[in-house]
Amino acid sequence: MKKDELMKHYEEVKDRADCIVLMIHMPGGETETITNPRVADKIAYVDKTYDDDLVHANCKNIYIEDVIFCLKDDTYDFGTAIGFLKDGMKVARRGWNGKGMFLYLSNGGIVPKEQFRALDMVDGTNAVKNGESVEYAPHIDMKSADGTVVIGWLASQTDMLAEDWEIVE
Repeated sequence: MKKDELMKHYEEVKDRADCIVLMIHMPGGETETITNPRVADKIAYVDKTYDDDLVHANCKNIYIEDVIFCLKDDTYDFGTAIGFLKDGMKVARRGWNGKGMFLYLSNGGIVPKEQFRALDMVDGTNAVKNGESVEYAPHIDMKSADGTVVIGWLASQTDMLAEDWEIVE
């Protein structure tokens, strides 16, 4: 693909593009995948930083191998939706009844013990020593229709097999 082909394709889809996915060849030979919902900004960056052959101006060993535009009317399977979550995007099922519901990835972190009083007793023993913080692992959370957040959302069988996942703002 050449830059002029990419720009032509962008012009055709820009009004419907939710995100852009770039597969970039890196100097070590690996391919880095970048997903960005700010399509116009990323296209402007590519236009400024890459030559006509989509080779990076500062390093000939960095070049764009492929580009995918995710369109507003596109839907995806659960595995693809998980990939979008890992790239920092929010996803929802088109078939969900609640308006404003979506999933997002929580990267985990450290929380003071006093905010996790429920962890004081696990199987009759103290799970956390006094004054310690609690480290929690990355997980998927859901913003529900009533505005509350479900921490540690679990997918149903129907959700995992569905192919109506979409990217949301």
